[in-house]
Amino acid sequence: MPAGPVEIWDDGPAIRALVELPGCPAARVLAAFTDPAVVAQWWGSGELTADLVPGGRYQVYFAGPDATLAGRVVNYDPPGWLVFSWAWAHDADPPPCAVSVVADGQALRIEHGPHADDRAGRTARAEHRAGWEFFLPKLAAALAG
Repeated sequence: MPAGPVEIWDDGPAIRALVELPGCPAARVLAAFTDPAVVAQWWGSGELTADLVPGGRYQVYFAGPDATLAGRVVNYDPPGWLVFSWAWAHDADPPPCAVSVVADGQALRIEHGPHADDRAGRTARAEHRAGWEFFLPKLAAALAG
């Protein structure tokens, strides 16, 4: 099943993305964010540790840069919906930011935000967009294969 285009846009407080995945079951798409083996396919050295209940830990350790994205599960409703908070663990005062992942058997939709409308927020938003631009084509290829 070939993946369609990856679209990413910045609507101000949030980064939004759409990945067309016709015929890809929602559970398989959601596994790209919940199954450590699938996460490793598109996040490279990313090692996922997650307790998939509201308030549970959601953490991805990257060996290359020796850095950890840490957060909490906000909501998890399989087969197609996951919301988690996300910040670099080394940030002294990480801004609140959530990633919402919705899969419906035809597409993956992501909303990452809100980001503050200040210098730090705009910088974080630009970095997050660049990250999604780099990683979402890898996710699409992993799911299409």
